[in-house]
Amino acid sequence: MVAVKREFELSHVFKDVSKLEDGNTFYGPEEEHFNVQWRIVLIHQKEDVAVFLRYLHPKNEQAPWKIDSEFTLKLSNSSGKSVTKTGSDIWNSYDALGFCDVFEWDSLLKDYLIDDVIIIEVAVKIKNMSGIPKKKLKSFERSNEEFSDVILAVGDKKFFVLRKFLASHSTYFETLLLGNFAEADKSEVKLQDINSTDFQNLMEVRYGEYAIDEETVDGILHLAHLYDMPFPIKRCEEFLVDSSEKSTKEKLKVAKKYQLENLKASCLAKINTLEEIKAALAGDLDEMDPSVVHALFRKSLALH
Repeated sequence: MVAVKREFELSHVFKDVSKLEDGNTFYGPEEEHFNVQWRIVLIHQKEDVAVFLRYLHPKNEQAPWKIDSEFTLKLSNSSGKSVTKTGSDIWNSYDALGFCDVFEWDSLLKDYLIDDVIIIEVAVKIKNMSGIPKKKLKSFERSNEEFSDVILAVGDKKFFVLRKFLASHSTYFETLLLGNFAEADKSEVKLQDINSTDFQNLMEVRYGEYAIDEETVDGILHLAHLYDMPFPIKRCEEFLVDSSEKSTKEKLKVAKKYQLENLKASCLAKINTLEEIKAALAGDLDEMDPSVVHALFRKSLALH
């Protein structure tokens, strides 16, 4: 499976840099990545110049958010001379100025400017992001009504879908929508106690979109298991095996909860030292899969 990687790059050629007066700012163009607007900012502050990666979050005081990122900044000129800086930050304020790296103004002018131009590139890896609405990869709204024959009401959202398509991929929906229940004759069916965002993500995966990442995998897996949908379960397991940065202990908990044998085997194969065994066994052993505990004790004995 191709996993969703929240990584992107920004670059901008800043011209007439020597004309940037003390206290003034040059802005790079805005770019959208992961439903967020980003831009590079260059500021002259007395004897220094600061380079920022600015995150432009829509102001919504009702929605707390957080972005945990790693990034690499490269400042270079047309001759290839460059300086690279790395860093990380957690942003959780509106209209945030995230990454700041400072250079001496005189040094910038003397050592890097050619034709009064510098090039700034920023590579960003988002490790964790919460409170930011994910852009929908597929619409199930009224615009899809022509290609649907039932409405699934989830919270305050309505999903226009085909009964037979869902039924062919889920024993739960086969029974609910095509069986002897009253819902089989209804044009609108309400699904109780379901998060509409998780359901949107589940439907996207079932319709072939790459909607699984660190933020969505738990919700998708929960609903896929609840509705007995093998395809999303398989895709979630592949993501957890191949791409997820969850700890081995976290993955083993998920493997036990949803009977993911490939994930369990993958985790066990990666536990090979006494330190790794101790980390995996930390906590209440009664909550762990007995077969995992047994396998880890056998590995421990083999290492002594």
